[in-house]
Amino acid sequence: MKSHRPLFAVLFSILFAGTACAQVAVYAGASGAPVNGTGTSSAYGALVGVYAQKGVLLSVGGDARASFLTHSGFQYFTGAAGPRVAFKAPVLPFRPYVEGLVGVASYNNGNNSSSSTHLNYQVVGGLDTTILPHIDWRIIEFDYSAVANSSVNAKIFTTGLVVRLW
Repeated sequence: MKSHRPLFAVLFSILFAGTACAQVAVYAGASGAPVNGTGTSSAYGALVGVYAQKGVLLSVGGDARASFLTHSGFQYFTGAAGPRVAFKAPVLPFRPYVEGLVGVASYNNGNNSSSSTHLNYQVVGGLDTTILPHIDWRIIEFDYSAVANSSVNAKIFTTGLVVRLW
């Protein structure tokens, strides 16, 4: 894990550079995923993260997140950060967004076997809607999360809440 520290330092610097007076939000959700390339076919768990973005109709920023999927001894844990682009239509209450993230994934093949940590990349798309001032419902998020140079991947579906801090 120590070998990935410089990568995380660069990613977080890029993520939060120039985000003064930006919208910052924290989020959490419940996830489920079909998983390929391991000893299990599905896993469930939590997703947590924080994003910062600037803009009114088109917002650009960054996201840092972690996912924790498990099932019957299988574990697929990720930590990733990267750019985020969101769109807010003037008359519709929905905010679609897309992200491209890079980080690490730690996984095993089930039955509490030893874990392996590798480079991870994620392509994310989702839809949020405001339900109360500063609180959004993450209606649906799809996250294709893959381990580099491996057949291990997860197609993660998430729903949850977003709290916009400012």
